[in-house]
Amino acid sequence: MKTRREFLQGLIISVGGASALSACGDAATVVATTAGEGGRFYSSDEMALISRISDLVIPRTETPGALDANVPGYLDALMSEWASAETQNSHREALKLISQRLDSLSGDFVATSEAGAAAALSELDSDAFDGDNSLGGYRSLKGYITQSYFATEAGATEELKWNAIPGRWDPSVDISTGD
Repeated sequence: MKTRREFLQGLIISVGGASALSACGDAATVVATTAGEGGRFYSSDEMALISRISDLVIPRTETPGALDANVPGYLDALMSEWASAETQNSHREALKLISQRLDSLSGDFVATSEAGAAAALSELDSDAFDGDNSLGGYRSLKGYITQSYFATEAGATEELKWNAIPGRWDPSVDISTGD
């Protein structure tokens, strides 16, 4: 369970990451990706893994899911343009461990049925959040996925229903010439 302070720190980091990406200009353009393609940072196998996990963590419901918001592409841009070399290396190592654990639970996590993949991810998630310290990389990945989703337009406006100028604006003071 996260404390309010940890949640706010994560939110600040996600906003900072989004700001950093927008400040990078054309270099940080989020490329639309599909599970079978590699990105600028992720290999095709890593992209398939990230896509499958993202889809299971935030599936499409009455609001867009993680794949609809292109979370894998956003993460790819974040890792290639914003993350330090140390973060990139630790993230890659975490993905290898996550892939091995999920494959051991499901056979082939990316290719297995949705029900099989969901069961494997649920078991991994339980292990990760019930004290398995070797799965800190999975906890980070899940945070990256959720923070990236809510930093996208679809996540912010349709899921959170954020509106920059809510409602109607009525001035409360009459202004006349000379005021």
